[in-house]
Amino acid sequence: MGLTGGTAVLQRRIVVAAAGVFLAALLAVLAVALTRGRTEIPGISGQAPAISARTFDGAAFSLDDRNGPVFIYFWASWCVPCEAEAPVIQRLWGERYRDRGYTFIGVNMWDADTDARAFADRYRLTFPLIRDEGGKVYLAYGVERLPMAFFIRPGLEIDRRYLGVLDEADLREMLDRLEPRS
Repeated sequence: MGLTGGTAVLQRRIVVAAAGVFLAALLAVLAVALTRGRTEIPGISGQAPAISARTFDGAAFSLDDRNGPVFIYFWASWCVPCEAEAPVIQRLWGERYRDRGYTFIGVNMWDADTDARAFADRYRLTFPLIRDEGGKVYLAYGVERLPMAFFIRPGLEIDRRYLGVLDEADLREMLDRLEPRS
């Protein structure tokens, strides 16, 4: 009887271990799929939904007040791809686009306030950042997953949305397309 009981325990342990390995592999595949997906989604058009909120520093922000091109970046502190692109977005904002009349806005979602602020401090983000605590903004924009970005032409006309990590070359190309031609 001791041998049978021991065999049953061993079999259960093997099944639990195999299930754990399978679950870990499944989660790894999903993580890779979510972080590597880069999708420019064509055919998005229309007026950008309104955004009115307080920035992290307490200033009022309204999308309706913006006249030039707008880049909206949906992010969270726990989003690994967001960590990769945050320094690129900040650098381009500071070096190239802020002085050309662009508006960058970071919309933080599904995050604790302290974690969001720590992320912003770590990457020295200086463009306006808001928290979407009630989920109204991400619902209005149809955000599917993070990171997601929207490129908006002057007049608040959506040019495109982009799902996934933006590298510097792609981000520059998409931002430059928004600038009005003389």
